[in-house]
Amino acid sequence: MRLSAAAIQMAAIIGGFSWLGYFLDTKYHSSNSLWTIILGLLGVALGLYLVIKEVLAISKEK
Repeated sequence: MRLSAAAIQMAAIIGGFSWLGYFLDTKYHSSNSLWTIILGLLGVALGLYLVIKEVLAISKEK
């Protein structure tokens, strides 16, 4: 149950960061989607960090 919540949290983080990157690209009229790529990858990294942190916490409990 805890890992399914972490997966939803990871999807929300990636989606939020990607949306923010898209917003910045449209606001500053970027032609190469640089903000979307950078913030999307940052969201993936943060999401993976949170999932790994949760898995380690679960493994310490058992």
